[in-house]
Amino acid sequence: MNIFSWFKNKIAALRQDDDYEDEFFDGTIREDNPPIRRESVNIRVKKERDRYIENCCEQMIEADKEIERSKMEYRLVTDYLTDIEVIEALPDDSKQRISRIADKINHLNRQSSANVKSIGRISDERYRIFSRYEADVPDDIRNMQKNEDFKELIRQDLQKLEGEKAVSEFRIRELKGTMHNMKNMVMITFLFGVLLIGLLSFMQFGLQMHAEIGFLATAFIAAGAFIYEYLTYMRSVRELERTERYLNAVITELNKVKIRFVNTSNLLEYEYRKYSVNTSDQLSYQWDTYIEEKQARIAVERANDDLSEERKVLLRELRSLQVKDPTIWLNRCEALVNPGEMVEVRHELFERRSSLRKRIEYNTQTRDISRDEINSIVHDFPEYGQEVLNIVSGFEPV
Repeated sequence: MNIFSWFKNKIAALRQDDDYEDEFFDGTIREDNPPIRRESVNIRVKKERDRYIENCCEQMIEADKEIERSKMEYRLVTDYLTDIEVIEALPDDSKQRISRIADKINHLNRQSSANVKSIGRISDERYRIFSRYEADVPDDIRNMQKNEDFKELIRQDLQKLEGEKAVSEFRIRELKGTMHNMKNMVMITFLFGVLLIGLLSFMQFGLQMHAEIGFLATAFIAAGAFIYEYLTYMRSVRELERTERYLNAVITELNKVKIRFVNTSNLLEYEYRKYSVNTSDQLSYQWDTYIEEKQARIAVERANDDLSEERKVLLRELRSLQVKDPTIWLNRCEALVNPGEMVEVRHELFERRSSLRKRIEYNTQTRDISRDEINSIVHDFPEYGQEVLNIVSGFEPV
């Protein structure tokens, strides 16, 4: 087989599926796709010639791939438009049945979207914690609130007892000071009496003065002072005993209250750590949020289940009506309900098909120009024909 026969077969292979080519390409080269030029390439230089042939082959292969992709998508778009014609040509009862199903799907989609928006107010970790302790949380909230109130009462009792303890300790120090002072006063009174009696004795016996009244006055004053000091001392002793007993009772009660305070605090700390909160109000708020989150998730699951069932029903209906690709309409239910939306869908599909035609036209021109360039080189330089054939053969698809 010579080089020209090989290229003839090659060209025939590249022109398969002529029906599509006739529809997409009328043979006119668009101005924005100028033909490949080789004025800057010296064909007689092997390195430049090989690189140029390889570039043409790469463009042909890439253009063929893009043409196939575009044709496949074009067939899908065409099927989509055909389905629109089938649906619009349905009898009224079939249209109404499909419209009712599609409207229900739209409603479920909106409901699911609304529920999804309400999800996420609580983290997944918090949600798992509340799910684990769901049966315990209401009782734990009530117990936590009671313990917090009890702890506050205990705190107030502690403050009151600490105040009474401080007052009692101060009174004990004051009474002990009074007792100490009375002891000192007895000694001072005794010494003062002794000195005064000595002075009076000197006056009575040494100076021959009459000091009887002085002795009587001294004895009377000393006796009165001793009685006052004794009574004050004994009254302080009795009050000290009462105060010490009261202080002991306060300290005993204080110790009991402290134990209750510590136990209540430890219990609350355990509950706080269990739910990773700081107060019962915080736990109560998060619990309410969890309930709302749970209801929203259940609603989403229920809506998704209903949505799945309605979609199955719609698929069965569309398949029974010979719609080629019913799955596409699962996301286009609004068009099945609203004629205006169906017009928008058709317009969008026409634009997509027009764009695909342009892509196929462009790649067809690119492929043909590259092929013509190779034919031209073989025709103009037959001495390189076999070499060109070897390069082109290396680009044949496996």
